[in-house]
Amino acid sequence: MQTVLPREEEVEAIFSQILASPDSCKKLMDVFYDAMDDNHLLESDDPKHFSKVLFYAYQNGDVTALLLKLCGKSMFDLLRDAYLIPKKFHGKAGMNPVLLTNPDGELLPTAKKIVSSREYSKFKEIYKNHECAPRSKLYLADGYDIVRFYVDGSEMNITEKKENKRRGIMILYALPDTKKLGLTEAQAYAVVWNTFHNIQKEAPHAIVYYGQETGLKKEQTFDEIGILLPIREFEKKMLHHLSEVDGLVLTCREKMIKKAGVKSLEL
Repeated sequence: MQTVLPREEEVEAIFSQILASPDSCKKLMDVFYDAMDDNHLLESDDPKHFSKVLFYAYQNGDVTALLLKLCGKSMFDLLRDAYLIPKKFHGKAGMNPVLLTNPDGELLPTAKKIVSSREYSKFKEIYKNHECAPRSKLYLADGYDIVRFYVDGSEMNITEKKENKRRGIMILYALPDTKKLGLTEAQAYAVVWNTFHNIQKEAPHAIVYYGQETGLKKEQTFDEIGILLPIREFEKKMLHHLSEVDGLVLTCREKMIKKAGVKSLEL
């Protein structure tokens, strides 16, 4: 699969928040240097292609093009790998995360051969015992890291693949339609970032996804945030962490509504 790396607009509002946190800056630096060490392309790279990327980045002010060549990560890949921003959610039929159950907790036909009876039993136990917050649903899902690199022999096209699969229980919440509320992407992302940061404190290694206008019901769009708790890390305290996450996301909803200057919202 070939693609050109999309530019993610208007999320620079979080940079000042990251810079204000010494721990966040340390995480970002560590992830960058680890990626540099792991990027074996530097050892056998085509000098001509390297020069093309270098000059392209200089001419266009495109730091992502250069970072991708140096360490195999875009700016936002680095931020996500450092658990500093959520991963991008592309809807329930997206490729990351991949949902393995339907809203009623039943395995999808495509998942029956890859989900073990133990994993599904654990999911059904949690599904039965966790009382979901309004406008939220539990799913069994696979989450991935997306690895991107330049296509051999190409100019600036890249390819991507999924790595480091983590199977877990994901709770997916409907959020207000931020565009309809008059919030810019930057304003919405800043609110979600605070919630994301708090989730990381309460449940380290939770994988958080956010999508603007990825949900659709009765021809009305809405934003969604999904929190994937890998079974391996959270198996013993899954219900506790799900309850903690519920409270944080419900608070996020209220902040979005308040920021938009409206008194209530029908979710």
